[in-house]
Formats: sequence, structure tokens, C-alpha cells
Amino acid sequence: MRGLGWLSVVGIVFSGQAMAACSVVTTLPASFGSISSMTVRTAAQATSTANSGLSCTSALISLLVSSDHFYATITSSKTGMVGPTGDVIGYTIYANNSTSFPITRGAQFDFGGAGGIAQSIGLIAGPGSKTVPLYVSSITGSNVAAGLYTETLNIAWNWNYCSGIGIGGVCLGRDIGSGTAALTVSMTVTNDCQITAPNISFGSAPVISGFTTVTGQASISCTKGSAYSVGLSDGQNSVSAGGRRRMISGSNYLAYDIFKSAGTTRWGSVGAARRDSSTAEVNPGNGLGTGSQVFNYNARVYSDQTTPPAGTYLDNVVLDVGF
Repeated sequence: MRGLGWLSVVGIVFSGQAMAACSVVTTLPASFGSISSMTVRTAAQATSTANSGLSCTSALISLLVSSDHFYATITSSKTGMVGPTGDVIGYTIYANNSTSFPITRGAQFDFGGAGGIAQSIGLIAGPGSKTVPLYVSSITGSNVAAGLYTETLNIAWNWNYCSGIGIGGVCLGRDIGSGTAALTVSMTVTNDCQITAPNISFGSAPVISGFTTVTGQASISCTKGSAYSVGLSDGQNSVSAGGRRRMISGSNYLAYDIFKSAGTTRWGSVGAARRDSSTAEVNPGNGLGTGSQVFNYNARVYSDQTTPPAGTYLDNVVLDVGF
């Protein structure tokens, strides 16, 4: 007889984790939105894009090492966002939401490596696909005309990293690739003005004939290149639109008016009663952005009225700028 024995058959499968893969995809624009020209000049503005062109799927690994790299080189034919008149708004590009990681145009910036930005945003650590964000901040001091400002950045991506880990931490392969994405950065600059208009005081007098003419000026600084007009409302107590302005004290009135320059033409709020920027006594023409235009006026109490009872007479007039 022959004896029978058992032969065990064992199969061992070495399974690696999922392999990552990166590719260049269409970017999402970075838009500052609409910002007034005065704010553009005096305060830095910030915006970002959630997708600057590099997209990677998960490798289900937790750490990148110093030999893993995700390089971006940003170039452009311009030096910033360019507007309709050729004005330029400069800005700085950052690799994360911090001024600690500025990106220099034309220089290779590495998002990878151990402890790099790629690690912090979970670029290949999952779950799902991830894209690389970019952050931009405008540079103050730009005196620019209103309009749409844009720039297209070319972002050359190059990557080389371990795309999958096997048993014992063995790298199963490296994902190596490159590609170029185009990213649009934009800002819409709107017209704005800064107005300085001191109060008008006629002082005091016992009778109407005792009030003298008061002269003054309104200083206005408006967006570079903007054509505008300046109007004065009829005040709070005029009898009719375009009629005499009146100060009030209790139930009593003191009629007065404000006239253009040194003349007798009433300065009003509608049509030809307004003043165009081209008629300014100082710096006539379109807005300067960083300089003021001065509009002179004279104000007089009407002499053909009966002297009202004693009191403090007041009115409020609105100065408006229209583009």
C-alpha cells in the first residue's frame, strides 16, 4: 500500500496601494472683482484660484519625501494686469494664503518635497482628485483709469514623485510629467472721487443788507482720465426745483444761493446747471487720480427779501459727482 499525504499550496499576493497620476487641466480664473480706483491705489486687494492647472489623483500615501517635486514656472509677456488705456496694476503671486511663499516670475517654484505645500493641501494623499491653488495680492500705488484689467499667466508644470507605495514602503513607480496651463487674472476698476467741500458761513448781521458775499471752493479728486460733472442740490428748503435755496430757523426762512465761479449763474444739480470737469478753475479736464481739481463758487444772501426774525438759519446742500 501506499500512504497518502497532503500537499499544501500557498499563494502570496503582494499588493501595492493605488497609484497616483497627475495631469495639467484647465484653470479657474482669479478675479479681484470690481474695485474703485481710489481703493486700488491705497489698499492691497487679495483673491485666489482653487485650480492653477495641476490636478492629481490620490496615491493614499501620507507623506512626500525630499525627492518628490511639483515645479511651477510662471511667465507672462506683461508685467501685471493691463487696462484699456495701457495702465498696469501690479500684483504678487503666492503659493499659499500667506506672504511667506511668494512666487517669482520666471523662477521655478517647488510645491513638493517633505513638508511642502503639496503635502499640506493633500495633493496626492486623497481622497479624490486635488488641484493646486494660487493666491494673488495687488500692489498699492497704482494710479489707473477705470476699466477691465487682465493678464494671462503661463504656468509650466513639471512633476516627479513616487506614485504608489508597496509592502515595506517600497516605491512601486514614479509619475513623471509636464504641461503648460494658462491662468487669467483680472480686476474691474470703477470710477470714484474724493471730495473736500468746506461749510459756507455768512456770519451774522442785523439786517439783510449786512450780509456780504462769501467765496469758496470745492476740491475734487476723481479717477484718472474720467470726465465728470459736479452738481449742487437745491437744499432742504427750496420752494421749487431750481428755485431759490433757503436757510431755515423755526418757521422762518432766509433766502440765499450759490453761484458758479465769481459770476451770477446759479450752480445747480440738473443739466446745464451742473459744472463739467473741463470748467474747473484749477486743473480743468478729466480726472487726475492723484491730484485735485478745484471749482470756485460764490454764495450770497438775496437782498430783495424782508429781514426775518433773529435766529440761527441753516440749510444742507449735497454736492454730487456724476460720470
